[in-house]
Amino acid sequence: MDAAEGEIILAYPPRVTPVSSVRSTLLLAVRSALREEGHYDAYCAALPPAQRILILETVAGVWVPIEAAMVHYRALDSLLLPTETQMRLGGATFERIRGTLLGTMVRFATGAGVTPWTLLPQLQRFWNRAFDGGGLQVVKLGPKEAIGRCIQAEMSDSLYFRNAMRGLLTAAVGLFCTKAYVQELRGTRERGSAAYKMQWA
Repeated sequence: MDAAEGEIILAYPPRVTPVSSVRSTLLLAVRSALREEGHYDAYCAALPPAQRILILETVAGVWVPIEAAMVHYRALDSLLLPTETQMRLGGATFERIRGTLLGTMVRFATGAGVTPWTLLPQLQRFWNRAFDGGGLQVVKLGPKEAIGRCIQAEMSDSLYFRNAMRGLLTAAVGLFCTKAYVQELRGTRERGSAAYKMQWA
């Protein structure tokens, strides 16, 4: 994606390093959502015994190495949950962590003149609160349409992560508009990356 295809409103950081760790707050929020949906026991059973205690005893507010986070996401992938369920879990996860990610911006979401264009240029800053490493780009395609892309993010190789991120983005963009629609662009996906088309009304 380059400027010829639209206006870059968020450029990749000058130096992008692979995601090395994930904030435990995100993983704990996923586990809470799994409990509410009735999938927690299956998730626990899917965790390899050698890592089960480490994953399940993780406390809030710490950085979890990407290797451990990938154990978490592979367990979620193995549940083979429907796409709609994975998206719903992503939206529920966002509801639990939106104060942590978006901070005071949430309070201004319904203010006059506040739109998704208020949020999207800030996504790298919010990403950095949940992931150590990785880079984002957002390209404006039209008045209410954009493409967002992440790179150097091993979690993106997890189908659950990509679908949950779709649900999370839908919920996040939806705070700033009447209705949000997010689709994953899979045709050109490379390892460690993901791309989404975001539209809203």
